[in-house]
Amino acid sequence: MIRTAILLPDVHLDTRAYKDYKLVRDKFIPEFKPNTIVLQGDFMDVSALSAWDNDKKRKMEGQRFIKECNLANQELDYLQQYCKELIYIGGNHEYRIDRYLDKNPEMEGLIDLPVVLNFKKRNKLKYIPYDGSCKLGKLNITHTGNTNQHHAKKTLEQWMDNVCYCHTHQAQSFFRTGKNKHPIMSYCLGTLGNKAPEYMVGKWTNWISEFAVIYWDDKTGKFNLYPINIINHSFIFNGRLYK
Repeated sequence: MIRTAILLPDVHLDTRAYKDYKLVRDKFIPEFKPNTIVLQGDFMDVSALSAWDNDKKRKMEGQRFIKECNLANQELDYLQQYCKELIYIGGNHEYRIDRYLDKNPEMEGLIDLPVVLNFKKRNKLKYIPYDGSCKLGKLNITHTGNTNQHHAKKTLEQWMDNVCYCHTHQAQSFFRTGKNKHPIMSYCLGTLGNKAPEYMVGKWTNWISEFAVIYWDDKTGKFNLYPINIINHSFIFNGRLYK
């Protein structure tokens, strides 16, 4: 049986959902109705708990973790309407919660991600903590890969297997064919978040808005992954323009 999935990389919800994510959410997902949606890490930005900014009083003024959680819960409710399975992979931004708890252990059990996002009450949701992975057919899906200039190549050398990751917000791919003549692929996807965050002021980001569709055979594991670039808040898939 051929199954379908949508990969949503680096959405970075804070107290807002950004335009390209909303395009995919509102126009594409209800029509495509995939078997599986994978939140590929950094679905939440967790900016209110950022160790990088906790001494910047003006920047942190008004930020509240509860506001981020409320928006994330609304988004999970929405996405679960249109898929049979939702997989949530934790990214380095979700890991900010764990780092906060290391310094404030008295908050354990109150602000943990499975608690604030009501995972126990959500049917058909699978949570994979930061640095973990899931597998759709013969494709491994995770959040973090290598981060140097040739990160797709280096990530493939680390995995020595088919892998799709994000984190860098930069689209890249690499393949290698072994002696068995079977290629293995490494894909890095872009982001569905803000491409001009405050901390990148004055810097060239070289980031791209992107998500992906996967088809795979649940008997053989064979798959095809289709990265979809969003340019000027529009994209084309299967002969149709979404904007």
